Amino acid sequence: MTRMNTTDSSGDVRLVGIGKTYGSFTAVHPLDLTVPQGSFFALLGASGCGKTTTLRMIAGLEEPTSGSVHLGEQEVTRLPPYKRPVNTVFQSYALFPHLDIFENVAFGLRRRGIRSVKKQVEEMLDLVQLGEQARKKPHQLSGGQQQRVAVARALINHPKVLLLDEPLGALDLKLRRQMQLELKRIQTEVGITFIHVTHDQEEAMTMADTVAVMDAGRVEQLGPPTELYENPRTTFVANFLGTSNLIEAEVDTRGGGDIVLDAGGGKLVLPEARCSASARTGDKVLVGIRPEKISLTHVDDAGEIPEGRNRVTGTIADASFIGVSTQYVVDSAVCPEFAVYVQNVERDGRLVPGADVVLHWSPAHTFGLDAAQSLLAGTTGSAGVESVEEEAA
Repeated sequence: MTRMNTTDSSGDVRLVGIGKTYGSFTAVHPLDLTVPQGSFFALLGASGCGKTTTLRMIAGLEEPTSGSVHLGEQEVTRLPPYKRPVNTVFQSYALFPHLDIFENVAFGLRRRGIRSVKKQVEEMLDLVQLGEQARKKPHQLSGGQQQRVAVARALINHPKVLLLDEPLGALDLKLRRQMQLELKRIQTEVGITFIHVTHDQEEAMTMADTVAVMDAGRVEQLGPPTELYENPRTTFVANFLGTSNLIEAEVDTRGGGDIVLDAGGGKLVLPEARCSASARTGDKVLVGIRPEKISLTHVDDAGEIPEGRNRVTGTIADASFIGVSTQYVVDSAVCPEFAVYVQNVERDGRLVPGADVVLHWSPAHTFGLDAAQSLLAGTTGSAGVESVEEEAA
């Protein structure tokens, strides 16, 4: 299957001041968003954050209250869905049960009056690796195979943009992970723009070139997955993408590109470039560190810790062995439930509940957030995405 030639006819998807209200409720606050041509773009957030409404406005299934939708040079805000150069794949797949896989994929071509469909359908089935399943009915295929049929049926119409609305939500965990890689492969081969809506942060980070994290109808942060994870700009992003330990601190001094902070009587160092908050002397800052960036050393070996690392003392409250790593919860004066993930390479048998330890990490792995914003959101301490995923499930 060769890449679809989208150079002449397609372009970026641009949302200009797009917003949606239902009576007094604002589902999407006016936002500007550009999805580059040929990219795999993800709208990520919990249930009710506005991501699906945004996707439906691109598809033409919802009429925006304000703003405009542009596909390349064409404004499509008032065009009905069938006149837009987009196709949508939903979680339900919506395959025709009475038609075999070949005819399901051929449906769009036949509806447009194209008689000779064999070559195009076979190419599309090869793309999704279902060539040998062409004459089976949908109920004879697995969930992952049905999902690929839905993608093939959408792509055969050569849309400029493929919209994916929680397409993997009905699959079990192992199959969902396989399909994440499969969808990325397909997008790379065909070369068209994919816009994917999901509440699963791992899914978004695995597949997307760019992720827009949404909350309460607004885009909290936009960027490559690595940038969002390593340098979150808000507490919502820090906690939605994985787990973050958040420590309340006060700016002591700054200089040489670093900010020195007072946290619970100790000093922590934060690179200025990784602080999204105002950081004048005396300002409150929330210091963040990911659990896997932290090393855990028994207090008896504290003298072996290299100079220049941030340090926090505490007591192990809980330890969970999960195979590849052990997940510790440490009670500390600066963070009551400090999460630490340690790879199970050489396990220290002394690191058990009740043991006094020193947590230490490179200042370069530290990020800083606005403490006032965080206190309003009630997000200090160690937090993760689990509660958000439960809401979205």
